[in-house]
Amino acid sequence: MTHINSASKMQNKKILVLGSGPIRIGQGIEFDYASVQCVQALKKLGYEVAIINNNPETVSTDFDTADRLYFEPLTPPDVMNVIRTENPLGVVVAFGGGTAIKLAKYLDSQGIKILGTSADAIDLAEDRERFEELCDRLNIKRPRGLTVFTEVEALEAAEKISYPVLMRPSYVLGGQNMIIARSSADVKEYMKIILRGGIENPVLIDKYMEGKELEVDCICDGHDVLIPGIMEHIERTGIHSGDSIALYPASFSPEIEEKIIRQSTDLALALGTKGLVNIQYLIYDDGKGADLYIIEANPRSSRTVPYLSKVSRVPMIELATRAMLGESVKNMGYGTGLYPKPSYFAAKVPVFSFEKLMDVDTHLGPEMKSTGEVLGIASSREEAIFKGMAAAGWKMIRPAACHDEATGVLFSVRQSDLPELPALAQKFYQLGFYLYATSGNAVTIERSGMTVTHVAKVHENYHENVMTLLESGKIAYVISTSAKGRDPVAESVKLRRLAVEHDIDCLTSIDTAHALADCLASPFSLENTSLVDITKITEKNGV
Repeated sequence: MTHINSASKMQNKKILVLGSGPIRIGQGIEFDYASVQCVQALKKLGYEVAIINNNPETVSTDFDTADRLYFEPLTPPDVMNVIRTENPLGVVVAFGGGTAIKLAKYLDSQGIKILGTSADAIDLAEDRERFEELCDRLNIKRPRGLTVFTEVEALEAAEKISYPVLMRPSYVLGGQNMIIARSSADVKEYMKIILRGGIENPVLIDKYMEGKELEVDCICDGHDVLIPGIMEHIERTGIHSGDSIALYPASFSPEIEEKIIRQSTDLALALGTKGLVNIQYLIYDDGKGADLYIIEANPRSSRTVPYLSKVSRVPMIELATRAMLGESVKNMGYGTGLYPKPSYFAAKVPVFSFEKLMDVDTHLGPEMKSTGEVLGIASSREEAIFKGMAAAGWKMIRPAACHDEATGVLFSVRQSDLPELPALAQKFYQLGFYLYATSGNAVTIERSGMTVTHVAKVHENYHENVMTLLESGKIAYVISTSAKGRDPVAESVKLRRLAVEHDIDCLTSIDTAHALADCLASPFSLENTSLVDITKITEKNGV
């Protein structure tokens, strides 16, 4: 199906934009935002624009967005049919997420001009061996990793790297089919699932390094780099960036910040980026000091672009589009290097729809599960996080606001999280919450001098246990982490699902739980925070 806009444009200045196709959880409406912004920027520059996308729920498929809309699947034959019809100057693949970017290699093999970052540079970022060689040349540290095709190779690689390891397919989007494997049993289970579906590209196995995660978006013209901002994640590595609370501007030591800027600039230039590149890092402390490690680089638009464009006041897609067409970043009016930090703070908080998705475990991990996000803006980090969490649907219940026992917190965390449990429990205890915990958790809390009620697991007591406690109405928050959350019959999974059914806030990350406790301990409330008109934010007046 084709829609034709009657607007007359220069017939010799056609550009084709590839959208993001049908959107699944992990794909993100952010790519539709990027596609539409790109179309608008191209039309502003005088180009005639056609777009291919087959999702009726997106703005890019509105009849008046582009000059022509091809409501067709984003597959090689369909895209080539449109190209033969349009005969464009070039094709834009960088703003449609993974769906569009995967077509770059094929289009390049057909002699089609890819505008912006080349197909070879895109492959350089995804190809394990080539990317490792590039990082070594640039002296950029990264977690040790290997590529495998079979279960035997995967088991050998995991033993060689040492557990825990992060496993993911190549060219992954939204963390799809990505897990943290902590044993050989996890590796075998994972490879059976992947091999059953058939793989053309290798499975990537990396050493899982637990540390502070951050993201950088860069705009590059091949010679100069503009960094609109650095975003800091509340949750440590292991949780998908789309499911993490992200803070802007980030707060790191001057040494780390300088290294982030330098390495991001070096990498963007070495990749031959023309347009956008998203780079994810982790800060890992091995006991001898903190250092920067790269997780991955994506030479395309990322889901952070709409968020960062709004809060940094840098029109990222427009600038990236102009860079793709050969304009110098220096001449765009925003300078180069790290863009000046604002006087306000912004928190991006994910929104989930677990109550609408039956049998889905709410435990967060490398595979993205959020279905949206909200933005909290304030003059302090603390208030921005509070506003973001409240807007995302967290109930922000405080004991002082209640006069019954419905102010309890249930703790059921995995063995590896027990050392961090006392400090977290102390925050809720000081706020006046009743503490409940499963046996191992309760003993750990009691050793720190706090009063806690022991609660049996289902297999320990069929009549009075964690499930009946949730049904009693005494629990305001559940903090549940598990080493493995893929089995729907596991008790921890059932506990989290029951919390969803009873509309009880359930936190599956120690870091998110700390953020919530800090919000509850703050002086902020729904009554004393105010809405901010983002269109009226200025550097001089802040918020």
